[in-house]
Amino acid sequence: MLFEVVVCAFIGIVSVLAILTLWRKKYSRFSPDNNHGVFQVLLDAMDSILFITSGKKNALDVYIMKYLKEMSKKFRQYPLFTLWFCGVRWVIIHKAEAVKDLLKEKRIVEKSEFYDFFKPYVGTGIFTCDSTQWKARRKLLAPCFQSSMLKGYLTVFNEHAQKLVEFLHEETGKEFTCIESPLALCTLDILCETIFGVKLGAPQSEVEEFVTSLHRLLEVGTTRIWKFWQWPDFLFHCSKTYRENFQHLRIAHAFSRSIVKERKLKYINGEMGDGSRRPKCLLDVLLKLHIEDKVLDEDGVRQEVDTFIVGGHDTIAIAVKWALFLIGLYPEVQERIHQELDSVLGADSKGPLSVGELNELKYLDCVLKEGNRLYPPGPIIGRKVSEEVSICGYKIPKRTTVLVAPFLVHRDEDVFPDPEKFDPERFLPENSAHIPDCGYIPFAAGPRNCMGRAFGEMEVKILVCHILRSFSLHSLDSRDQVLPIAKLSLQSSQPARIQFRRRQQ
Repeated sequence: MLFEVVVCAFIGIVSVLAILTLWRKKYSRFSPDNNHGVFQVLLDAMDSILFITSGKKNALDVYIMKYLKEMSKKFRQYPLFTLWFCGVRWVIIHKAEAVKDLLKEKRIVEKSEFYDFFKPYVGTGIFTCDSTQWKARRKLLAPCFQSSMLKGYLTVFNEHAQKLVEFLHEETGKEFTCIESPLALCTLDILCETIFGVKLGAPQSEVEEFVTSLHRLLEVGTTRIWKFWQWPDFLFHCSKTYRENFQHLRIAHAFSRSIVKERKLKYINGEMGDGSRRPKCLLDVLLKLHIEDKVLDEDGVRQEVDTFIVGGHDTIAIAVKWALFLIGLYPEVQERIHQELDSVLGADSKGPLSVGELNELKYLDCVLKEGNRLYPPGPIIGRKVSEEVSICGYKIPKRTTVLVAPFLVHRDEDVFPDPEKFDPERFLPENSAHIPDCGYIPFAAGPRNCMGRAFGEMEVKILVCHILRSFSLHSLDSRDQVLPIAKLSLQSSQPARIQFRRRQQ
């Protein structure tokens, strides 16, 4: 009896390996791939299991980024390559010319099915919705990020940047500060006041509880991508993680509902600042769709609020953190920033910044761009091919998951020599002219790019300006210690410990 069981198990394993081998051989005709023989299939399966089951904190996420970099180097001569994970084929885009072919292709606007893992939190907002709903919603919301609106947000940016500086003054006596939490609270305050028209009045403990729940929800959604047994919802719903997730969902949705409720009351009462119901912010546009046009229910409004909290708060805080971490590692770069700030802004370290002054800070622009090159806020972008397409001459079958990897595109040695070197001068005008179209895509590209890009860039620059006007920074950990890890946005393997010291001017 035991012998029969062993034989059946052996036949089953061999059959599965044979099917996977034939499957890989069929699709390997279309794009560069690893050896698709039976032993390679077995090795890849073992590799997947080993890193999935690692018990070390962040080991899985660190491994993913390391593995992707190794594969990108292996297939350096190709614009794309194929990875197989648990029998599923992913096409990885890691060259500018392939990104251009894919993202500029108007037929490919559907997000990858893996974005469904975030729907319990953000629902079917503009981040996860299908292409038809996305086009209509984007057309309505894009005007909220026009330059005229951004100038109106400048006062709020400056006000909260100055509050952050006041907090950091209290930190100067400490050995170091972990900047993640204060940045998250600051960017959330800015987002709510500008995009939602609501000043947060909740106790700080409640806001911090929300931020913790938000980060946990995003972490769970990302982790499901690599845990194939949690792909089916019915299996995920049986897990301990789901039960924990449910509590975080309750906290996160209660927070966003309170924002919608407060602004909705003002909208109904005509308390919009000038006695009218003319939309003043993005949330007003959504409320008009809900209250007047009757095309969006209140839960739909809440879903869009959740979506913009992720895109307009989490990613901006991360971009600022990486920028400060890098500036604190390179004293010569920091000194040059200080010189530029003093030259443009003078001795005043507290006054608000104007658009004109921001535009004069050319070297700081280069530093921030180089930070986004090394640590793009969105390291991987998923797309679903709904029909067969050709990318750089390679045929991509329909229903294929395509992953655009800015993290890899920005490390293309043909575009950025010595790609791991932090070199802001890459973005000086005479050098950046050589960067090809789609060679630098920290905010994606193509039809589903980030419509809040200008908003985010202005906010990041103002926050960094205010901090560097007042402080000298020193990062206590090296880049080999604070590693980028693959979440929905580019997090770090450990907190960035930074010393803040008052500048001696």
